[in-house]
Amino acid sequence: MNNSETDNQNLAIIARALSYLCITSTDLQNASIGDKAKFLHSIGYPDKEIASLLNTTVNSLRVLRSLKKSKKSKSKSKNKPAEAQ
Repeated sequence: MNNSETDNQNLAIIARALSYLCITSTDLQNASIGDKAKFLHSIGYPDKEIASLLNTTVNSLRVLRSLKKSKKSKSKSKNKPAEAQ
């Protein structure tokens, strides 16, 4: 292995450790998996890494994201005023 590959592996380990600390040492400690996943996604983590950090699967993350989107669309439709007839 050359120095570049070693550096990349070390940076990946450091990034995972910092992400873990962010989740466990902040308000996200008591947050849902969906909120934790949203945070990790916002800082650039791919779904596979997020699933690994949160001890879940990529499919579970997709389902959570889908459920959250469907709740948002339902609440938006409820808040729309009825059209005058």
